[in-house]
Amino acid sequence: MNFKAVTAALLLVASLFNTSWANETAPVVDRTSTGGAQTLEDIMARQAQLNVDERFRSENIGDPSRAKAITEQLGTNGGASDSEVYRAIRYNEIDPSLQQRGPAAEVLIQDAGMPWYKLREGPVITYGGGALLGIIGLLIVFYFVRGRIMIDGGPAGTTIERFKAIERFGHWLLAGSFIALGVTGLLVLMGRKFLIPVIGPEAFATLAAGSKFIHNNIAWAFMIGLVMTFFMWVAHNIPNKLDIKWLLAGGGIFTKSHPSAKKFNAGQKIIFWTVMIMGFSVSLSG
Repeated sequence: MNFKAVTAALLLVASLFNTSWANETAPVVDRTSTGGAQTLEDIMARQAQLNVDERFRSENIGDPSRAKAITEQLGTNGGASDSEVYRAIRYNEIDPSLQQRGPAAEVLIQDAGMPWYKLREGPVITYGGGALLGIIGLLIVFYFVRGRIMIDGGPAGTTIERFKAIERFGHWLLAGSFIALGVTGLLVLMGRKFLIPVIGPEAFATLAAGSKFIHNNIAWAFMIGLVMTFFMWVAHNIPNKLDIKWLLAGGGIFTKSHPSAKKFNAGQKIIFWTVMIMGFSVSLSG
């Protein structure tokens, strides 16, 4: 057993849950040249996923006592400019009344995508990415602790056809498209944060555009493979009593036992139904 490798993997997994790197604060910006409005530095800081103090916008919603008279240059009607009024609307600091009525007329600022954007750029990347790397680290630990699972007595030299050609085609159609979707999805989801500092914005733009094209078009292959494997293997993935014994024995993973199973064991059935439920839900929801 390679204890150094195991220790390194454990330290890697532990370090993944330190999320302080995801909460960096943007440096203080001098906004005197813009009269207090946001600058290019503010925009670039947001694109770099830094935490920008938004008070310079949320508190800049107009002050009638300090406003220029309407007869003077830069004077405002009612003590607040249009930009200040819309900032107040965005930060829910006023309750505007409208002359027009209707669902569309009452939406002054459409920012419905911002909650998902903040969720994606925050917890999804931080904890989702950490969990993904954590699983990889645990697999490394398991490999060095358990080692390769060899065939008792070695290969017999005789092969049998366990899966027909159409089954192998459906399996690899599903698996191959899943891998492609996973890689391209991660590039689109996390690439801006992790790849732009490495390869630059121009190279990432090309990579992201290609990933989006592949992700959108290869989804059909995933759905076809999903349907094929479901109908070919659903009858073999119905739970039975042998599955309980297999689970109680841990599948023989941590021992050298070989618990009985039919075409698919309990572990494979869990994977099958997880893939089917999650795969169909993603396919139907888009």
